Amino acid sequence: MQSLFLPVAVIVLDQITKGLVEKAVQNGVSIPVLGGLIHISRVHNPGSSFGVLKTPTVPIAVTCLAVIAWVIVVLTGTDKRLGRTFQVGAGLIVGGALGNLIDRVRLGSVIDFIDFHIWPVFNVADTAVCVGAAILVYNLVMGNPGGRNN
Repeated sequence: MQSLFLPVAVIVLDQITKGLVEKAVQNGVSIPVLGGLIHISRVHNPGSSFGVLKTPTVPIAVTCLAVIAWVIVVLTGTDKRLGRTFQVGAGLIVGGALGNLIDRVRLGSVIDFIDFHIWPVFNVADTAVCVGAAILVYNLVMGNPGGRNN
């Protein structure tokens, strides 16, 4: 059951932040915060990969569901043998993928709002997926691909 806490926490945080941005910021508007270091810029991303790829919603949704199903099967099937680091990485990926999938189903696009002006606009779910993937890659590079406990 604890393997579900992190994905659910990511989904809740992602949806709350997107909801706040939807209510407070007009689409296409950019508000500087932290002395202009970062901007809150509401954009609707119909594509994937930080808005770079213009992929139709159905293939993205099918891919997200396939990845989520695979990670859930891995987590539930071998939960006792997997290390904590793997569980965290996989949990972040599942939570982030589901957070963006909720937007795609609800709106047909994903709400992005974190804007550094030197990188495409992104959101909490995107951050979770990237951090989770980095954790899993780190495990692979460090010779512990499954994050298994020794």
